[in-house]
Amino acid sequence: MASTRRTRPALCALASCVAALMALAVLPGSAAATPRPTLRQVQRQVDRLNQQAGDAAERYNDARVRLGQANRRLRIVRHRLRAQEAAIAAMQGQVGRLAAASYKSGGVDSTLQILLADDPESFLQSAAALSQLGRQQSDALLKVALARKGLATARLAAAQQRARSEAITVEIAEQKKAVEGKLAQATALLSTLKAEQRARLAAITRAASNRGQAVASRSRSDSADLPEPTYDGPASGRAAEAIKTAFAQLGDPYVFGAAGPGAFDCSGLTMFAWGSAGVSLPHSSAAQYSSGRHVSESDLQPGDLVFYYSPISHVGMYIGGGRIIHAPHPGRSVEIVSLHMMPYVGATRP
Repeated sequence: MASTRRTRPALCALASCVAALMALAVLPGSAAATPRPTLRQVQRQVDRLNQQAGDAAERYNDARVRLGQANRRLRIVRHRLRAQEAAIAAMQGQVGRLAAASYKSGGVDSTLQILLADDPESFLQSAAALSQLGRQQSDALLKVALARKGLATARLAAAQQRARSEAITVEIAEQKKAVEGKLAQATALLSTLKAEQRARLAAITRAASNRGQAVASRSRSDSADLPEPTYDGPASGRAAEAIKTAFAQLGDPYVFGAAGPGAFDCSGLTMFAWGSAGVSLPHSSAAQYSSGRHVSESDLQPGDLVFYYSPISHVGMYIGGGRIIHAPHPGRSVEIVSLHMMPYVGATRP
């Protein structure tokens, strides 16, 4: 036992030394401190955050399109509601005259009491009571009851549509916040780099964009100093006009919610390009997927819109030769890449 007691202080002293060494090992600036991420690791993280921001941006665009549709439907149901209210107002005088006549002849008829109640459905369910009145009165009361039922339906439709619009408005705010959050994370991550590293990363990004711009010209020239590419492929008519317009935007930056001129997001670019050819498209990749005739990959033609990810959150334009032109995501510019650079979902022909 005495030997054991003598050993404990020594073990405690050894443990204290080990703990002190471990504390030194994790001090800032020590050789064993957690290493800073490499430039390549930062680039991958920033690209991932920018891609997530791009996805959220398309969800934001889609919600804006749906809000526009919901508001148009709300205007329609409100117009119907006003028309129904006007019809009811026009009939009130006739109902009042019938009620007055009935009162003078011995009190308000039970049929009129049902009609004048808050629930017009009760009157319609008791339509047999109309036999107690004259034909003219019966027809008038039935019209009023149907009009009141229509008014109740119109009010319900307006309330439901208003609730949909409000819900989509909340969704838009949430998606905008998500985009801005991802972009802020990317900016914060970049701020951890030294000035020299940031310059190197910017050069890498520019080089990737330049390679994308040069893809269209490589089949025609091996020169390292290539001119800005223009489309001279087989497309004709409106498709050719759309592609030429898209080519003219090569190198323009991706900007969340932008549809030109000078900056674009993915669906903004395709909307702008096809708009120059006289074809109107919604500013949303998901909505554009539902706007044209679907075509198989084997039937792709230059000018067709190609879609990516599930659910759909990206769109580009096919230019032939297994390539597309698109606005990638924040931090990148309009470029040309392979058709299968991203998870391919399908295509449509505007």
